[in-house]
Amino acid sequence: MIPITQNLLQTLENQNTQNYSTDLTLSCELHTELNACNEEEEEEEAMILDDDGTQNLLQTLENQNTQTLSCVFNTKQEQKEVSTALTLFDKPWVSSNTMRKSTQKDEYAVATKLSAVSPWKITKTLTKSDIGSSSRLLVPQSLVHAHIMAFFSADSVKKIECNGLSVTVFDRDSKSDYELVFKKWPSSKSYVFNGKWHEDFVARRKLKVGDIIGLYWDPCHSKFNFCVLQTAQ
Repeated sequence: MIPITQNLLQTLENQNTQNYSTDLTLSCELHTELNACNEEEEEEEAMILDDDGTQNLLQTLENQNTQTLSCVFNTKQEQKEVSTALTLFDKPWVSSNTMRKSTQKDEYAVATKLSAVSPWKITKTLTKSDIGSSSRLLVPQSLVHAHIMAFFSADSVKKIECNGLSVTVFDRDSKSDYELVFKKWPSSKSYVFNGKWHEDFVARRKLKVGDIIGLYWDPCHSKFNFCVLQTAQ
């Protein structure tokens, strides 16, 4: 009886051990499966969170891009408006252009006034030969060609080049007319006023060396105009 009882007890113990081992195995497998399920759920939640974060990030970037595009559009619109305004009415350019035109008008007015006040095309500082006994006023050839000869006819030019042409000289200071002879002086390649030059001008006006005189041809009255512009000190 005793051996049988021991064997029975051993058998029961072995069965309990196997059952316990099976329970442990099942428990471990269940725990593992639960852990796996939890991990999958966490991963899914993480994925969901990641998806939400990605969506939030995309939304943020989209908002930023929208704001940037809005700023760009606004900036371009403002530039266009400014450009249009400058094209339609550029105040600095208008002001500058107006000032330039005003300056040109002023310069023209001054030049016209000076021309009207000082029409003397030929000026000369008198020398000893001009007031001497030779009784002639020498005038440079270049000045005569530039300011006088164009007013004379071909016939008058021939007379000037040969024996001389009688001309009227109006003294602007004394308001009186005098007759002189205007001719070319071949020896000095100049032109001269002679005739009564010494009597009617040098002696009468008491001209002296260093005085500055002025001459120009008046085509309206067909005469020369004479003036003492400055007396010698």
